[in-house]
Amino acid sequence: MTEGWTQRTENQLDVVGRTISQAPSAIMEEVFNDVTQRPVQVLENSAIAGAIGFGATVLFRRAPVIGTLIAGGAVLAESCRLLPKVSSFLSAAGDADTREKRIAVARQGALGIGREGAMFVETLPAAGLGSKLGLSALENSAFARNLSYAVAEKAEFPLRRALPDDLLFKGPGTKIKPGLMTGTDTADALGASRLLPSPKPFSVEYGRVIDPRAGRMSWKLPGLADSVETGVVQKPGQFSVHLQNPYVEAPGVPSVPDLRSVPKDSLGIINAGENTTFFVGKGNAPIAAGADLDVQAVVLDHKMKEAFLHDYMASADTKTYGLTNLKQPVKLNYDEALKALQRVDLNNPWNSLSGIARAETPGLSRVAGSLDLTGTNGSFTSRIKTRLNLGDGAPTLLRSTLTGSNPLFQIDGRAKS
Repeated sequence: MTEGWTQRTENQLDVVGRTISQAPSAIMEEVFNDVTQRPVQVLENSAIAGAIGFGATVLFRRAPVIGTLIAGGAVLAESCRLLPKVSSFLSAAGDADTREKRIAVARQGALGIGREGAMFVETLPAAGLGSKLGLSALENSAFARNLSYAVAEKAEFPLRRALPDDLLFKGPGTKIKPGLMTGTDTADALGASRLLPSPKPFSVEYGRVIDPRAGRMSWKLPGLADSVETGVVQKPGQFSVHLQNPYVEAPGVPSVPDLRSVPKDSLGIINAGENTTFFVGKGNAPIAAGADLDVQAVVLDHKMKEAFLHDYMASADTKTYGLTNLKQPVKLNYDEALKALQRVDLNNPWNSLSGIARAETPGLSRVAGSLDLTGTNGSFTSRIKTRLNLGDGAPTLLRSTLTGSNPLFQIDGRAKS
């Protein structure tokens, strides 16, 4: 019995080797026959592939989890279709007890690969072109962009929330190299911020949760132009990082939902172009409109090499997701801020941030002076309206949180909030 099994295995290996060696020429031969003998069918298949590439890009560009599941399902279905053919082929190869039979079986196998491979070769360029056109549509077509956002909001985001958190910490790109732990209970928050750098140009927000103790981070997932769902509930001792549009009045400002999504006394991070904000979360407890809320954040302006500390009580406005009754931040020593952020206490991040050395000459920046935040006449709302020409629009979070000498409150006329 052992000798018979060994002979069948040798026959199979011989046939498989011959089949693989003949496969490339079989594919090209099948492509040539299709192009010369069945050109209409080739065009039809290419058109279908192009449409699929275009539609899949528009629908799933912001929904990679759904796209992955659909692609995985397609691969599984194709595997189920091909598995009986492969099994039959291997059985025939094992029974081929002469050289002539093995050559014949190998030729049949190569022809089968040729047919399958020719379809792939003929449709791949069209699918790629369709995908490229889909990307262009997302940049230039409001309809395509809104459709993509709708799929993300209505289907992708709920699916992310439904998936087990551990699942999103597994797979390629989730292992942190090198590790972020700089002590028994301290971690490099500055290094964590660099694990999700701001793209150029900005398109939509991205987010991920980082677990420095486990040396893992969740998938990098895209959201919309002004929101993102990481799919992972941040736990104490972890960092959350997400991107914001740098071309708005106040880039890098955490919203009330941002503050609530980060556990109380844990650290959230926002990257917005050259600006990085490290803020202390408030936990998921409801925040009533008008309630007092302590603002605790350190803001870095990497371009200007400046750092600012925000530590004061403000009032929450949950209708606009903004804060009122703001105060001026304190200017910090930029180099000392970098050092402190590389050794953040995971059990009490604010203890690390609030202890950063102050700048020797804090002063007021040009932006703070232009906003006249130190003036005694006029409310904060009226001053913002006057300076930014907001009319009757109430100041939102993007216009009202980290102000004063904060470099984040800069206006870029090239883009709108």
